[in-house]
Amino acid sequence: MLGFTYYQQLEEMDCGAACLRMVARHYGRYYSLEHLREKTRISREGVSLLGISEGAESIGLQTLALPVTVDQLEHEIPLPCILPWNEEHFVVLHKARKGRFLIADPDPVFGKQAFSREQIQRHWATTQGENGVQTGNVLVLETTPDFFAKDREGIDKSSLKYVLEYFSNYSNLLWQFAAGLLLASMLQVLMPYLLKNMVDFGIVHVDYNFIVLVVIAQGVLMLSTTLLGALRRYIMLHIGGRVNVGLVSDYIQKLTKLPLEFFDSRSRGDLLQRINDHERLQNFLTGPTLVRVFSLINFVAFAIVLALWSTALFAIFLLGTIVNILWVSWQESRKRDLDFKLFEQSAAGKEQLMEIIDGIQEIKQGNASRQKRWAWERKRSGQYRTRVRLSTIDQWQRTGGTAINQIKNLLITLVAATAVLKGDLTIGTLVAIHYILAQLDSPIEDFTEFIRGYRESMISLERMNEIHNKADEQDATHRLSIIPGDGSLKLHNVDFHYNLPNAPQVLSGIDTEIPAGKITAIVGTSGSGKSTLLKLLQGFYQPTSGEILVGGTNLATLNKTFWRSLSGVVSQDGYIFSDTIARNIALGEEYIDQERLIKAVKISQIERFIDRLPNGYGTMIGESGVGLSRGQQQRLLIARAIYHQPKYLFLDEATTGLNAFTEVTIMDELFEYLKDATIVIVAHRHSTFERADHIVVLNDGVVVEQGSHKELMKTRSNYFRLVRNQTLLGN
Repeated sequence: MLGFTYYQQLEEMDCGAACLRMVARHYGRYYSLEHLREKTRISREGVSLLGISEGAESIGLQTLALPVTVDQLEHEIPLPCILPWNEEHFVVLHKARKGRFLIADPDPVFGKQAFSREQIQRHWATTQGENGVQTGNVLVLETTPDFFAKDREGIDKSSLKYVLEYFSNYSNLLWQFAAGLLLASMLQVLMPYLLKNMVDFGIVHVDYNFIVLVVIAQGVLMLSTTLLGALRRYIMLHIGGRVNVGLVSDYIQKLTKLPLEFFDSRSRGDLLQRINDHERLQNFLTGPTLVRVFSLINFVAFAIVLALWSTALFAIFLLGTIVNILWVSWQESRKRDLDFKLFEQSAAGKEQLMEIIDGIQEIKQGNASRQKRWAWERKRSGQYRTRVRLSTIDQWQRTGGTAINQIKNLLITLVAATAVLKGDLTIGTLVAIHYILAQLDSPIEDFTEFIRGYRESMISLERMNEIHNKADEQDATHRLSIIPGDGSLKLHNVDFHYNLPNAPQVLSGIDTEIPAGKITAIVGTSGSGKSTLLKLLQGFYQPTSGEILVGGTNLATLNKTFWRSLSGVVSQDGYIFSDTIARNIALGEEYIDQERLIKAVKISQIERFIDRLPNGYGTMIGESGVGLSRGQQQRLLIARAIYHQPKYLFLDEATTGLNAFTEVTIMDELFEYLKDATIVIVAHRHSTFERADHIVVLNDGVVVEQGSHKELMKTRSNYFRLVRNQTLLGN
């Protein structure tokens, strides 16, 4: 760490980028203000806490935004951190102690200043908490290995060195931990000498006072080592939890950056099972592992004492230890393939269990409970057999290690006793050697456990690295954050098929234009590629060949985050999160705009439903809250899209769960509210798509017709038959 360097903002809207620049410099990395302005998505209105968070994560910092009290800010939050200031500005808090808060304000008029608790509460804390205590938002920033890597692509995340970088934030605690272990080791080495002297001098010469003195000394040593052990456990508990959050957060952050096609080939069970790998790695690194590593100090110290007293005994001890380690290492190598097999079986079992829970209604309806349960039990039995094989190897490993260790100790006892009879060793030395053997057994066992944990952790790292090595949806090269030209969408000879084995062609030779500020409908029979085409327009998939242009510029050159911030989507499989109604509608927003929220709710015709709920907009919905009907879900998803006032709106079967009257009412108000937006509709009801300015007709992934409603009806071809069939069915 290079201390704290102050940077000022050059313009009024630069405060967020300047704050991030100060934090990055504190951790030893230099970035220009212009570079960070781009990373934080600065606009004419300035930058938000979300924008600063995205910028921080793009340079390798890990972020967490949360509301806290002044007490928590002073005692619990890692510093430096970024605070919203007077609701329109950002500052850096880089020191808090005894009620004084040192603030670095990028505004050069203020610079560095110290504030009292009352002052910081007045400028920063804005929200009344549950207990009447004021809270304020804070952006916590911590380093990750990516932050310190000069070459982002060159990071080997399968190495233990990468994971150990997470401990760099806790160097002070680790030094305390190491000092405690070293001191405890030094104290424990005194114990065999105390035992030897108590026997040779206290007992042999019948000196009661000397025996009492030695016992008191032993008691002091035992108490000291016990207290040091408690301190070690506290430190590792503190570090362990934070490191685990960092590892899993890094994994989730990586998942959110991966392209949608990655999830097409991965089951939820596989992705969730990898969380267990993170936990196994965290248990290895922050459990007794460091104690085991530092117990080598005890091992070396006691081994030296043993060697000084008898080289023959030391030779027997060393030989037995080497044989023990070789035995453990060989058994560990046998477990590798079984570990991978167990991972796959556990992931499949977890996926099937989630399928049973998600599909419980259909299972009950089809009387398929026994069939599904048997299928799960078959997978579980295979998993059980693999666990038994792993357990068998583990038992052989432990039993063999214990047998080798006991044979070694018996040989040492025999040789030592013989030496006492010959007069080469004293009785006190024999007693002390037994104590040393007891103390040496523990480090040996710790070391074998370390080997076992290390092998398992390397397997986990290998699986974790498989995810980290996947290419992000959007690389780090420069991307446009403006809509060029008139903003119209054009597709030139677009082909597409999913990246799966033997996947059929979904779209072929698509040539069409979606005019800016107009309503375009994409129609066709089921399976004709309409929804897939919309996903290509949203940037979730890349065309297999051909190109999609926005205002004459390839869609692939646009920043995907920027493009999606301009786009609203209502898909037929939209997701409702376990959160409040307000948070579900204002998804991704840091602060909810009440006026836009109410307007979106009125247009989507869901206002009456919300008003009837006891907690209104604060009602929890989703998996852990109030259940919604299909129609209510669709209206909520429409409100979500409208809330963000998109310039491009994609509606994929957005009203299939609504009656015709409600659909017409919602569409009338939606088209009026977003009259300047480019709207693309995928629908089956002719009452919806016949109002479009431009209609594209798909059949088996090919554009067979396009034009206005009147033009297509005159041709009396595919579109005409589609409308006629719907009219006849309606009649």
